Amino acid sequence: MSRFNWRNNLLMLLSLLLAFALWLYVSNEQNPIREKALTIKLEQTGLEKDHVIMAGMPQSVTVKVQGTRNQLTNLAPADFKAVVNIPVGKTGELTLPVQVNTPNGLRINQVTPEVVNLSIDRITEKEVEVAISLRGAPGQGFIALAPFYQPNIVVARGPSRAIEAIKQATALIDIQGAVADVEQDLQVGVGVSGVTLSPDNVRVVVPIVEMVSAKTVPVVIQVMGSPAAGYRVKNTSSEPVSVQISGQPEILGTINNIQTGHVDITGVVQDITREVSLIVPPGLTVEPGQVRVHVEVEGVEELPTTPLDAEEETGHKNN
Repeated sequence: MSRFNWRNNLLMLLSLLLAFALWLYVSNEQNPIREKALTIKLEQTGLEKDHVIMAGMPQSVTVKVQGTRNQLTNLAPADFKAVVNIPVGKTGELTLPVQVNTPNGLRINQVTPEVVNLSIDRITEKEVEVAISLRGAPGQGFIALAPFYQPNIVVARGPSRAIEAIKQATALIDIQGAVADVEQDLQVGVGVSGVTLSPDNVRVVVPIVEMVSAKTVPVVIQVMGSPAAGYRVKNTSSEPVSVQISGQPEILGTINNIQTGHVDITGVVQDITREVSLIVPPGLTVEPGQVRVHVEVEGVEELPTTPLDAEEETGHKNN
């Protein structure tokens, strides 16, 4: 009897195994296990408001998942979430894993890339000077003077490493062929991505004036009056002895020297030094506008009276 039961139990067990194997075969044929690759948008969490990712953050990752045909048929990227968790307050170069959340019943075989190498920096700001460059040349017979502009300082904001390297904000103004002042609103920049300027526009004026010539001429000292009795002027000199005059060529051609204002030496008994302005003809400019004049005086020696002169003087009295 026991032998019969053992044989029956064995037959039942074999039947169950065969049935399970048949079920697996049929299931695999009807709903086989497969692999599918999807491109998932990569997100980040933990990045502070005043920090920025400079490099290393891909837009997406590739995820290979395994599941049955039925599970994979309608699977979409929106069913997954790929995230990089950034430690709070961290800056510099960080290597962080990519974490992928997947629907139940699926197996992740591969994530590419599995880690990301991020470069994180802190946002800072500083004031920088504005520099304006000129492009082109004015019309013939004209020259451009140094530009003036407002504001001359702007605030640069961006990653700290980029901000540290910025020395100035620049703009370019075109003066080609100009015969009058050039006035424009220009956008300034620093040539570094990720950096903003406030304000980012400046008002620029470039004065355009007619070209003038220049030459150097001697200084002529004018004195008036006379030294005290028994004194005379020994020498006059100026520092500098010559000055530069500039103006229209037709006016310059008529000028060979520049005179000082009058130096009054009435009654002087010793050397004098005066700061004296120069007399500038109309239409000219002089550099410098005044000079230092030195006037040297000396005593006049009286000639001694000779006996002959005394006799002649006595004779004149007798007569």
